[in-house]
Amino acid sequence: MSFDKLPLHDAVLKTIVVDWGSAEIILSVSAFVVKGEAAVPYLLRFSSVTMFEGSRFNEWGASNSILDAKASGTEFTIQMQSGDVIKIKAASYALQSGSL
Repeated sequence: MSFDKLPLHDAVLKTIVVDWGSAEIILSVSAFVVKGEAAVPYLLRFSSVTMFEGSRFNEWGASNSILDAKASGTEFTIQMQSGDVIKIKAASYALQSGSL
């Protein structure tokens, strides 16, 4: 499934783990994978990471929910409902059920 089509809208971002040694970033989220059902724990893993940026200014008000997720080549952008943006450049990503 393409990054833009992952069920990340309204998912709740719990944690971001940066594993510097393995060049991996893991986002722990609660995602609404099945419409009409409760959110469930998922891990969004990025591999061979070369860049990571994240703001937390809460320009639009405090929120830990994801508004939108887009990709352009190897750059992945996650727009939070707070107005903050997470940018990651990575060779690949994977969304898998589970938690940290």
